[in-house]
Amino acid sequence: MKPISITVLLVLLSGVGALGSDQSDRGKLIGSWELEGAPLDSLSSHWTFSEQGESFRVIQEEGTSKVANVECHTDGASCDVKISGKKAMVSLWFNGPKLVELETKGSEVVKRRFEILSQGAGDLMEMELIPIVPSEKTEILRYKRVQRSASDSHSQ
Repeated sequence: MKPISITVLLVLLSGVGALGSDQSDRGKLIGSWELEGAPLDSLSSHWTFSEQGESFRVIQEEGTSKVANVECHTDGASCDVKISGKKAMVSLWFNGPKLVELETKGSEVVKRRFEILSQGAGDLMEMELIPIVPSEKTEILRYKRVQRSASDSHSQ
């Protein structure tokens, strides 16, 4: 083989390895997550992620109230949904191992990036909350993996 052919082959093979790694990282997101270190007097915050065929389902709960139950493809196309009972649009896509959610509700636009942290053996997730409109300070929240029964997540 010529040196250029070997170089091209190595680059292609390294890309396939990276894609496999991203797929593995994405699978680590599947499950239920609870806000870490929330004050005892506040409502608990939960996120649940699952794959539904070619779609991805994201459930957001605050206390015992289901805020959102979104099911979309992860190709960035917009899905019409209801969030807190109001019409909204959500887009989901992966940027490497991070799940990105863009939510438009009325004139408000929020971007969230979910990532499994390497420390914590896959049991810690970070959510970057980026208010776009109105523009506000970005927050980073940390969640821990939890085991939830079917009765905990009201009719997923």
